[in-house]
Amino acid sequence: MPDFLDKFRNKVITSVWKKPQDSKVKNIDDRIALGVLLWAVAEADNKFLPQEKAQIKQILISYSKIPPDEVDLVLTAVNQANEERIDIYKFSHKVSENLAYPAKLAIIEDLFRVGCADRDLDEREVEQIREIAGLFNISHKDFIDAKVKVKKEFGISSV
Repeated sequence: MPDFLDKFRNKVITSVWKKPQDSKVKNIDDRIALGVLLWAVAEADNKFLPQEKAQIKQILISYSKIPPDEVDLVLTAVNQANEERIDIYKFSHKVSENLAYPAKLAIIEDLFRVGCADRDLDEREVEQIREIAGLFNISHKDFIDAKVKVKKEFGISSV
């Protein structure tokens, strides 16, 4: 019986590429998964800004090794998933179950990079990241350290 992620994957792939075999992006699951979490943070403050989209693209290209000419297809799939209003709890749990702690922490840092992309880390973005960090079982200390580290990268005061 297909699980939550299988149903999600099939729906997104068929909505973007019409037939699963038409998919140009290999190993799409982890890329869409990361993109969905990044997108959720970008929209948490009800302002999805171009800087946030650019940061999501940069993260997907550099960390997920998506070829630049395919990132728009992945973003289309991510947007489709976001429009479906997936359950972050189920999604985060399913995504994180096979990730090592350092990989989960790296995702939390990337989530903060999206939140800081507009040089204004909104409290709603922090709360969205905190929720995902909790679902990833990230310690409070590591959560705070990631927040401070990324804010410093963006020149944002940690006061």
